[in-house]
Amino acid sequence: MATAGPSLAAAPAEVWKPVARTAHAAYYAAAGHGIDVRRSEAYIGQLGSLFGPAPAGWRIEYYRHPSSTALRDRVGFEALGVTDLATGRIDSIRDFHPHELVHAVAGRIGRPPVFFAEGLAVALAGAGRWRGRDLDAAARQALAANPSLEPFLTHFTEQDPDTAYAVAGSLTAYLLDRFGIEPMVAFLSGCGSSPQGYESAFRRAYGRTVARATLDWQRALVERATTSREWYDPAGWPRSLQRGGATMEASARPTPLSVSRPEYLAEPVVLGP
Repeated sequence: MATAGPSLAAAPAEVWKPVARTAHAAYYAAAGHGIDVRRSEAYIGQLGSLFGPAPAGWRIEYYRHPSSTALRDRVGFEALGVTDLATGRIDSIRDFHPHELVHAVAGRIGRPPVFFAEGLAVALAGAGRWRGRDLDAAARQALAANPSLEPFLTHFTEQDPDTAYAVAGSLTAYLLDRFGIEPMVAFLSGCGSSPQGYESAFRRAYGRTVARATLDWQRALVERATTSREWYDPAGWPRSLQRGGATMEASARPTPLSVSRPEYLAEPVVLGP
C-alpha cells in the first residue's frame, strides 16, 4: 500500500526518547525500543553516493514506534513504515528500515508516480527479494495473471500490494541494471514536484517511452530464470550502478525540491506466508 497526502489520524501523543542526532538524521524511539543508528547512517551514506548529498540543514527524522498498532493510530492505515516526502520524516516499527530511507533520500529529488517511487525502494532495499521470493519470479507470476502494466502505473494504490510492489520493483530493477543510476536520477529530477508529465521525463532520461521499456523488461523476464545482480549489495555503490564509467559530478546533481505540503509513501503490511 502506498498513498500520497493522507490526513494523519488523531492518535495519543507518543513519548519519544531522543536516540541520536547526526549530520544525516535525528533518531527518536518509543520507550523500551531502540534504533540501529550505525546501520542507518551507513545506508544513508550509501544512498548519498547515488543521489547526491542532502542540502545544508536537511535531516531525516526517524521515529521508531513500539508496534504496528501504534503506527496505525498515527497514520490511519496498516503499514510497516511511512515516509513524508516533504519533510523527510519516517515513522516505522523497525529499528532499521532501508525501504523508507530510500523514500526519504530519493524523495528530495523528484516525485514520480507511486509505481516508480515504490519500485525504486523495493529494487534498492530488497536485495532482489519480495516476501522471501526472487523479485523477478514474483513479478513474472503476477504478470501471468494480468499482463497489462496499465493498472499498476495509473492506479497503483488500488492494486494488491503483494503483486504491485513485486511488479514495480522488478521493472525498476531492470532499469537500474541496464542503464544504471544516472538516468534514474535524471528521471526523478525531470518529474519535479508532480508526477504529471512523467512520461516526457522518462523519455528524456532513457531515450525511449515507458511502453518500450516495459516491453524490453517483459522480454528480459522471460529470458532470465533467476536473478543475481552485483548492485543488490549496497557496499558496491555507486560503482556497481554506474554505466557511464564515471561518478556523477557534483555540478550535475539535481537541485533538491522545496515542497511544503505533506506527501506520504508507505511500505505495506502484506498478510500471508
